[in-house]
Amino acid sequence: MAAITEKDFTRVTLRDNEGNKYTLEFNARVVKSMERNGFVINSDYPYTMVEKLFVGAFQMHHKGMPPEKIMKIWDEQNKKEELLGALIKLYLKPVEDLMKDGAVDEDEDPTWATD
Repeated sequence: MAAITEKDFTRVTLRDNEGNKYTLEFNARVVKSMERNGFVINSDYPYTMVEKLFVGAFQMHHKGMPPEKIMKIWDEQNKKEELLGALIKLYLKPVEDLMKDGAVDEDEDPTWATD
């Protein structure tokens, strides 16, 4: 897979062949919904998972678009490997946000313990 830019970004904007613009983005609600519906970022079914990732990317701003129309937009795109890399990075962002430590000094003792 081709490398994507290290520049931080929060969304992908793309166009279809008719000039319509679409904003692709993920939030925790969308990620949880995708996981409940069988999406796995590491999968033995890459064809299916690429489709699910691309269709899922439309859920935040374009909910209700038919998957067939979304996949037609996929077919129209160029540099698909770079687009896929960008979508994976966006998909993982809500998980990274969930795992961020609270606003404490790194040398501070943890706020939890094991017994």
